[in-house]
Amino acid sequence: MNYTEVTFTIQPHSEAVSDVLIDELGQIGYEGFSYTENGFLAYIPSSEFREEAIGKLETPQYFREEYQITTDVREIEDQDWNKVWEEHFTPILVDNRILVRAGFHDTIPDIPYEIIIEPKMSFGTGHHATTALMLRTILNSKEQIEGKRVLDMGCGTGILSIMAAKAGAREITGIDIDEWAYNNAMENIRNNHCHNITIKIGDASLLTNEMPFDLILANINRNILLNDMEEYVKKLNPGGYLIMSGFYLKDLPLIQQKATELELTFKNHSEENQWVAASFYKN
Repeated sequence: MNYTEVTFTIQPHSEAVSDVLIDELGQIGYEGFSYTENGFLAYIPSSEFREEAIGKLETPQYFREEYQITTDVREIEDQDWNKVWEEHFTPILVDNRILVRAGFHDTIPDIPYEIIIEPKMSFGTGHHATTALMLRTILNSKEQIEGKRVLDMGCGTGILSIMAAKAGAREITGIDIDEWAYNNAMENIRNNHCHNITIKIGDASLLTNEMPFDLILANINRNILLNDMEEYVKKLNPGGYLIMSGFYLKDLPLIQQKATELELTFKNHSEENQWVAASFYKN
């Protein structure tokens, strides 16, 4: 299969802006990314590439006053893509408590939690600040997770579902709109020997037929969170927690305002490189 490579150049360079763009591109079919000195490369099957879709991206419009984002497009021949992803995947250590590694990496002794993620084309390997924030928040919320029913919206590789299982959740449901993410998540769940995780393909509309949850995790972009938060709250048990990330610190007031409208109580938030993970409680 031939792929189209889109080079994104960001001036002045900002890895945070790259991360936002990568997140948005992953939602419209882009399957792989590689950082460069001035931005990143994004890959999509040539049969699915639409140049007009680049012009409709929200991120360049959002940052247009601060950054100049330009693109260059070329088609490349098929290659061993898994080898490409593996070459750019390095282990992640979160607070010396959580090790995220691929199967071909060596383990690190005396790390309490280890998650094996195969570096395919799904978003959520732990390298993005929001994933690390969510992993840390899950581990710090063990008392709210142990024995509980958990939902992981936009589950990607399944990394948060796996962390919830290792933190003692009774059962976990992961939902992602992307079929590739579904397949990768299922592989990662098997590799981590988790037997209480179910992954489904779809969006928040799937929640209609779900039983309520005690804890909901959602590491998605700001606009989707604002749009779908009401559906999350409908499926959150009283006394349950909604933990969200995927947005900047400057967007936290918008998230808090929406949560207040839905009668959630803000508990706390954590930050990393201007990204935020925020926790809310349902009375």
